[in-house]
Amino acid sequence: MLDACVVGAGAAGLAAACELARTGLSARVLEARGRVGGRAWTDVETLGVPIDRGCAWLHCADRNPWTPYAREQGFTVIERLPDWQRYVGRAPLSPERRARRDADWQRAERAIEAAVRAGRDVPASEVLPPDLEFRTLIDATMSWAMGVDTVDLSTADYVIYADTEINWAVREGLGAVVATAARGLDVVLECPVVGIDWGGSHVRVTTGRGTLECRAVIVTVPTTLLARATPRFSPALPSAYEEAFNGLTLGVANKVFVEVEPGALPFDGSVNLVASDTTVRTASVSVRPAGQDVMLVFFGGAYARELETTGALDVTARDVLIGVFGSDLGRKIRRTTATAWATDPWALGSYSAARPGFARCRNVLGESVADRIFFAGEAVPPKAYGAIHGAAESGVTAARRIATLLARDVAPR
Repeated sequence: MLDACVVGAGAAGLAAACELARTGLSARVLEARGRVGGRAWTDVETLGVPIDRGCAWLHCADRNPWTPYAREQGFTVIERLPDWQRYVGRAPLSPERRARRDADWQRAERAIEAAVRAGRDVPASEVLPPDLEFRTLIDATMSWAMGVDTVDLSTADYVIYADTEINWAVREGLGAVVATAARGLDVVLECPVVGIDWGGSHVRVTTGRGTLECRAVIVTVPTTLLARATPRFSPALPSAYEEAFNGLTLGVANKVFVEVEPGALPFDGSVNLVASDTTVRTASVSVRPAGQDVMLVFFGGAYARELETTGALDVTARDVLIGVFGSDLGRKIRRTTATAWATDPWALGSYSAARPGFARCRNVLGESVADRIFFAGEAVPPKAYGAIHGAAESGVTAARRIATLLARDVAPR
């Protein structure tokens, strides 16, 4: 019998398994996909250069545990801040206009913070000042950063996140960094877990390949799947957990990577811009996002979901680039490749976004069920949700709790 099973081989699951191994406990990681990494996924095959289809930034890089780990594993951490929205279209954002935008952003955040101090966990759209000059741009930016529009953004969830605003990329791909954590671990791929029975003397984990017994289980499955009873728990979990699964949904962010003819990329080096600041149905565009000779067109929120559902991501990305850089660039586009996280069967979304009124549910998932079922993943940590450092920290925390409990069980009496 195993000491622990870990359900999911994403950033949280791999971090948990590494910590369990470090403490001498036996653990097996069960992964539904045919690869490790989950929503951390570096693709080298499609365009011949590393592109991060999932997470791409070491957020809070100055205190992110993946930063030193990446360096230790020989990866190139690009210690350069992204300088978001340097241009709107092809026009540089002037110092005066940037100052006005920043002042608007600060007013918006102060309004959200004031609502939370007053005990209101409501949609951010309800509390934003009505006279914001840059309201459209703020709404679009929120959809990229949070994966949901301000009408679906919890004020309390937004405020509690602890951000150092230090964001660095990895030249070889952040997903590639996460994947290396699987080395030496007992990982079984293409092995979805369909049931977890915690009603007996041990936990029974049922997969398509049979049933395993363990003393504890760490579940890192996205909340979108847990809300659909994937896997199914027996006995049923306390109602607070069911509420948390439904209240902590995933927002949607989709990327379209664009390859152009040699020499056709605009600008020198890595540049980030906003396609338009007159509509929320716009995109964030990165030229050479982590040094690769590609362009990245980034969509968020309801717009990203709509474009994915209608199959319009690629053509819309082309239209965005033509609108910004002209038809000449459009004629030099060779290939495009788009993500599809809303319909990905093992994710059903991109990163965690609490529904208004449900930010409190992150604390629920941070508590174990009968000291036998532990939840981990980017949806769990209140101050680091939606990012791989939060996922890893939650996995390590769960593993340490299990190690403490199991050590207590075997201690001499």
